[in-house]
Amino acid sequence: MNPNEIFGYPTDNFNEKSNFAFKNYFCRFLNAICDKQSRIIPYPMGICSVNHGDKKAIICPHRFLESNIIFTDICNENFGTTDNILLFKEIRIENVGSFDFVLVKHKPMSNKIDDFCIIEFQSDATTGTGKLVDALKDFMNKSEISDKKYLFGLNTYGTIKLSYMQMLVKGQVLERWNKNIFWILQKYVYENMVNRFKLVNMDYIPENKTKYFIYEPMRRENIYQLEFVDKKSSSISNLLKAFTDQPTPSLDNFIEVLQNKIKLNIGLNLT
Repeated sequence: MNPNEIFGYPTDNFNEKSNFAFKNYFCRFLNAICDKQSRIIPYPMGICSVNHGDKKAIICPHRFLESNIIFTDICNENFGTTDNILLFKEIRIENVGSFDFVLVKHKPMSNKIDDFCIIEFQSDATTGTGKLVDALKDFMNKSEISDKKYLFGLNTYGTIKLSYMQMLVKGQVLERWNKNIFWILQKYVYENMVNRFKLVNMDYIPENKTKYFIYEPMRRENIYQLEFVDKKSSSISNLLKAFTDQPTPSLDNFIEVLQNKIKLNIGLNLT
């Protein structure tokens, strides 16, 4: 368990471009200095993805910005073209929240809108992040980290819990508007969601307004590049059904847990 990409480059890639990025904290996805901060270090928290088991887990949403690949793919899927398209970031709507991105197709030489769609990036989160900071500090001090293990974890369950509620809230709005919302995530995150909520009927159906585009960082010589690997979709009624049909834990088992705690005298006295 260690960083896979730092400031946009694999941790074993040392050339003119990567060395510039490492020295100047430069993010090639933002085309600017990395904006992720940590209270523990005086420079940005520039880890884009990590090695965790067999996963190359993306932990920064900016990682999905690579070369506008995702925006181009969605333009072609949603509009059938990349002409007369504008991209807007962080558009807020009352009682719903902010949309990460809005792609807008407008009429030529006009501000009149033909169509639009919403894009949401979903990277994963980590636990024990202090160990990941240690790995970054070691790397920036020019220590070899590729063979070292740092004891951080992935908080995929937390990621899914938060994003699923957003899918329901935002997805209902988009269905009523008859517009598409595209969720961008990795395969293991998508599969975790499907398994956790026992989702079915997730084949790609263009008429479904909640769509999932799945990408993975693939090693190409001395760099990783985002590659599209699959697409899925759902109706909101399908997501809601899975959410409300979750199995109810056994009351008897819960009572047993409480009784065991009483036996062990675990608890706070209120007097």
